[in-house]
Amino acid sequence: MRVLVTGAGGFSGGHVARRLAVAGFEVLAVTRNSPVKPPNEPAAARRFKVIRSDLTEPTSLPDTIDAVVHAAATSIWAGVTVDRMIHDNVVATQALVNYALSASARSFIFFSSLSAFGKIESTTVTENTPVLDPDAYGVTKLLGEHLLREAAVEMPSISLRLPSVIGRGSHRNWPSETLRKLKAGEPLSYFNPDADYNNAVHEADLSALIASLLKHGLSGTDTIVLGAAGHTKVSRLVDQMAIGTNSISQVRVVRQGRAPFTIDCAKARRVYAYAPAEIDAMIERFIAENQTA
Repeated sequence: MRVLVTGAGGFSGGHVARRLAVAGFEVLAVTRNSPVKPPNEPAAARRFKVIRSDLTEPTSLPDTIDAVVHAAATSIWAGVTVDRMIHDNVVATQALVNYALSASARSFIFFSSLSAFGKIESTTVTENTPVLDPDAYGVTKLLGEHLLREAAVEMPSISLRLPSVIGRGSHRNWPSETLRKLKAGEPLSYFNPDADYNNAVHEADLSALIASLLKHGLSGTDTIVLGAAGHTKVSRLVDQMAIGTNSISQVRVVRQGRAPFTIDCAKARRVYAYAPAEIDAMIERFIAENQTA
């Protein structure tokens, strides 16, 4: 099966592209400007081809493809404008969906985000959690999901509403920034120490789910939420990272912040055989693999 993976120069897309090649898929790893690391295994590297393309003008992509995994996106961060997010997340996704339809793709897997829910007021997030006033990034992800729903008759798809995706080299999310600060000995402030937490997905578990979805095929269109198995306390997670990195950081608890929530991924486990690691084990793996990163 020939799978086109966008965002292959980024963290999530790069890990997924390499793991799919190791799993036996022929991978076309798409990047706009960022360098792409190929798989280490020689056999997998032979199944891995890098394509440089601006997704808003996908003229360099192949005429036919079996499946698309769309991981490329621009999220809210310092210096990122709404105009850029619209271009990278909406215009590009629209062009990619149209390309996939013309290329006769049989499956489309979309990396959406929990940000699509907006302000989460419930203590547990499921697929039925209402959408309430999402920010600009969340709106761009909702529009991507709607584009796929409109194309569902011709091209089956699934949207994965993701929390923080972690692993070796992850960045720009709360667990990754927390680990970075603790490793560097920088001051760390955090809130909701007594709240339950499972708002993370390891890239290996995400890749395994995607490989399974591609192998078994999709029908219609669906949206699922993903998270870790089990729960841990936020304070335990911070302590776990601090001990694991021998941190000398000054850690301070801030008593203000957003109301905490956990993720119930029962549907993903029941319907799609999603098998996430327990959050404590996931964080231990995350610490270990980033000791030298």
